[in-house]
Amino acid sequence: MWTTICFVSALFFWSVYSQYEWQPKDVFDEIRGKIDRVTADNCEIQNLYDLYLPEDSVSHLPDVKELNVNPTFPNRTHLLHLHNLALSRSFFFSYILQARFIRPARNDTYDPGMMYYFLSTVADVSANPYINASAIYFSPHSAYTPSYRGFFNKTMPRFAPRTFRADDFNDPIHLERISTLNTFTVRDLGAFSNETQSMDYTSEHYRINEWYQKWLPDNVVGRHDTKTTYQVQIRYANNTNETFTFHGPPI
Repeated sequence: MWTTICFVSALFFWSVYSQYEWQPKDVFDEIRGKIDRVTADNCEIQNLYDLYLPEDSVSHLPDVKELNVNPTFPNRTHLLHLHNLALSRSFFFSYILQARFIRPARNDTYDPGMMYYFLSTVADVSANPYINASAIYFSPHSAYTPSYRGFFNKTMPRFAPRTFRADDFNDPIHLERISTLNTFTVRDLGAFSNETQSMDYTSEHYRINEWYQKWLPDNVVGRHDTKTTYQVQIRYANNTNETFTFHGPPI
């Protein structure tokens, strides 16, 4: 009897394992294999190349410059929305952080405070059900707030508010065990111990900060007026007009 049970079990596992043997491996299997090989236990010892997927893993990426040229596929609309959100937030922060120079010095309280950046990332995620994370990273000693008036040094060494959508399906108050998509984890990635260099997003020990080397700090080779600039026309309540030029994100 035990021999029959073992034989049937072995036959079952063999059939389950081999039911896809007739299908040849494709690119999807390669990408899935790369994802499964990296876990929370072996991430620190993995080769840096294995922590990134190839740039062509996702094809037909939407580009705002090609909206009227190339069609946007139905399964790429969320990527297009993500692209538009990133550009709109880039324009917004570029303007409000540079528009302070056209105001009198006594109005420096118009600058956004630290909490404003936290709430801004929360708003990005809460207003978009298909976006699960949002963050704003500052270069070293580039973040300051008007509330630090009493201090000599108004800058912060690191500041990177980040919001991530949490899964609250297992909370005791949710009897249906259904995620509400309204629970968020908010952290400042710039708050870390000086002894933990792997948590410093500006350090080479922070293994997935390739984007930092490409975007921050904003070191311009040559003249600053070669950067991309935009103009906005403002009409005030006293019927006066103003055209403000500011540096914005490259498109």
